[in-house]
Amino acid sequence: MSKVKHLVRLLLAAAVTLEAHAGTEGVPDPNKLLEQSDMARGGGLKGVQLSSSVTEIRDGQAGSELKLQIQAAATDSLISFTEPPRVRGNRMLMQGRNMWFASPDVRKPVAISPRQRMLGEASNGDIATTNYSRDYDAALVGEGTVDGRPVWVLDLKAKSSSVAYDRIRYFVDKESALGIKAEYFAVSGNVLKTARIEYDNHVRHNGQTVRFVSKMEIADALEPSRRTVLKYWDVKVNDVSSSTLSLANLTRN
Repeated sequence: MSKVKHLVRLLLAAAVTLEAHAGTEGVPDPNKLLEQSDMARGGGLKGVQLSSSVTEIRDGQAGSELKLQIQAAATDSLISFTEPPRVRGNRMLMQGRNMWFASPDVRKPVAISPRQRMLGEASNGDIATTNYSRDYDAALVGEGTVDGRPVWVLDLKAKSSSVAYDRIRYFVDKESALGIKAEYFAVSGNVLKTARIEYDNHVRHNGQTVRFVSKMEIADALEPSRRTVLKYWDVKVNDVSSSTLSLANLTRN
């Protein structure tokens, strides 16, 4: 009789194990998924160079616009302003979670926050290449659809107060592992703004052609007609020298 009971226990244990495995099969590790999605926005690449524009939209009409050149490697980014003429020569450097601004009119770089607005709804941190896997802890909180595309829903909580947002709800396309929508939260828990992200650029990386961000449209959560559009083009995966991303060289031409 004891042998029968022992066999029943083994069978029950095996059934529980199989059920647990079935419940988690196909579910990704949220932090690994986040790291993978970062690469299509420059995060984790050994070096990337690209052109960008930032355009403010009000009630469907385009307003102020900036044009930029971005160079980045690993966790650091250099943003050089090229247009309009009044901002030409201005630069922003991001090293890890620290950020500085420099212009031809100042002798020393000035420390700034990634949370400060650059133009419209876009913050300084939105412009730099994305490294969410470094700055946030990710939890998988559900599944859903965005524009008919199945997505994983990640809840991202900031590891530091120096990042652009305290919390992000990030929607990652199941098929492509690309982040296609984001909701950005304030400390109060209210949604500040939302973003939609497109990936029509392509780059060569590790011998493969991979998709890269081409457009990000950020809207005010309370006034959706207040939008800012970031576009990216001429993307190249290249080595970027450490001297280019050096604070000591930020004020040099």
